Amino acid sequence: MALAFESVRVPIPQTTGAFSTNENRSFDHDIRIAEVAIKSFKLDYVGGPRTSDIVQVTASVDSVGDDTVDFTVKTNYSGGTYSGEVSVLIIADVVDERR
Repeated sequence: MALAFESVRVPIPQTTGAFSTNENRSFDHDIRIAEVAIKSFKLDYVGGPRTSDIVQVTASVDSVGDDTVDFTVKTNYSGGTYSGEVSVLIIADVVDERR
């Protein structure tokens, strides 16, 4: 048993409201279990800052294949048009040797 880590930068195109994207990352070994965590995020309101805006960012594992983790990143910004990026850390418990 060993832990492996990967970082993924997910760009958020200019959009309004909710945004969702499915992503994946492959590892060099088979994966037993995996989880994702948000390292950082930046959402920029197009047109300048506004007061009383709500920002939501989530990352979740969808599935774990032999050596691939599929995950979803979702954002939501109530203030209008925005763009930005989310940095996600994938933590995987991998098998030391392939079978």
